[in-house]
Amino acid sequence: MKNKNTPHDTLNKAVYLLSRPWVLTLLLLLVLIPSAKISEALESGAEFLRIDTDARAGAMSSAGAASAMGISAIFYNPAGLASMGKGEAALSHSAWYLGSAHDFVGAGFTMPGSTGWKMGLGFTRLSSGSMEGRTASRSKAGGYSAYDQAASIGLARQYGLYSVGGAVKYIESSIAGVKGTGYAVDMGLKRGIRGVPVSVGVAVQNLGPGIKYISQRDQLPLSVSAGVMFMPVAGFMLNFDARRYVYDKYTAYGLGTEYALFGGPGSMSGLSLRGGVNGGAGQTAAGAFSAGAGIKLMNADLDYAMSPEGKLGNTQRITLKKKF
Repeated sequence: MKNKNTPHDTLNKAVYLLSRPWVLTLLLLLVLIPSAKISEALESGAEFLRIDTDARAGAMSSAGAASAMGISAIFYNPAGLASMGKGEAALSHSAWYLGSAHDFVGAGFTMPGSTGWKMGLGFTRLSSGSMEGRTASRSKAGGYSAYDQAASIGLARQYGLYSVGGAVKYIESSIAGVKGTGYAVDMGLKRGIRGVPVSVGVAVQNLGPGIKYISQRDQLPLSVSAGVMFMPVAGFMLNFDARRYVYDKYTAYGLGTEYALFGGPGSMSGLSLRGGVNGGAGQTAAGAFSAGAGIKLMNADLDYAMSPEGKLGNTQRITLKKKF
């Protein structure tokens, strides 16, 4: 007898299993129990993969597992790509520490001929510029440059109250001409709660073999995150995220809020204020807060975020997004 199960049926069954309450419960336990001994691996590398790529989420202390939408979700939870319309593009620039710069460019669209599948493309780069080299005797020895970058491609689809998504990314890191390469996979799930203005999301990010430099391999910052978004009144949102860094054995928390002075998610124009507080291992008081604002005009969003970092100065981020 022929197997009557189609690939569509198989995918629906997979979505059903992943959306069961016991799966979400296990992921929440993994994220929220900081004392769990998860891995014997050394601390991870590729730190640039932890840097925010969106000023909206950055102003809310990186809380985006449940609230990230559109092309920006490719960094926080690829399931959020399912919320895109026909098309969306984003550009983001951050002034980072010690004169370095962090940039993101992304574009997303509905796949032609598909039944609701959305595709997103993203490119992230951290440029450290030229740095001064020193010999063992501390004398000058010329300069060298360094950069880290990643290219991502993601897919997502809506299934009723559920959104599922995944992304694959190629990672490259270079220091003084020595390059390391690797790849990683991200997976995410989001669900709206029927009858109440609440959404929850879970994501696994940077799942891969690490970055290989000649004969050495560095682990990626593998993380499991869970978040909840709550809108008690129209125009006001509360957002909470917990993210467990598996190899580094610590949990980071982010609590963010967004208030629309006018306009809203479905309007053509608006103004929003945002703020957040975060905590975790090694978090200083200076870097515990973030703030920002967003302006929407003619289906375009201009967002700004700032976070003080004490003696290291301030990190500032600006993002421009356009829907088509």
